[in-house]
Amino acid sequence: MSNFTVAIPDELLTDAKVMAAKSGTSLNAIIRTLLEGLVQHGSSPMTGNFEILLQYSLGQITAKNAVKQLHLEDNDALNLMTRNSGLPLPRLSMEENEAMRQRFSEMLDKAKIV
Repeated sequence: MSNFTVAIPDELLTDAKVMAAKSGTSLNAIIRTLLEGLVQHGSSPMTGNFEILLQYSLGQITAKNAVKQLHLEDNDALNLMTRNSGLPLPRLSMEENEAMRQRFSEMLDKAKIV
């Protein structure tokens, strides 16, 4: 992995470090994520991200799918991004609700047999 130097105004750097700390991540991770998105999409990595976060928040896509589409490292990064976007806490997706309903139904069936 390579290192590089970049000139950033002091106030911006301070604000970015505070934002990263509040988000429980590092400035390095934020910059890496932005650069990966830029390279993979050929445009601003923020394009469409809000729509994906909204779909996740509304339960239209699973956390796993949102992490994949946003090119994030894990669910923690997704939760931080969702919280920072100002969107409401996510609902379970229809897929996750159906899986939970099936597991509950199976548990009830087993309880009746015993």
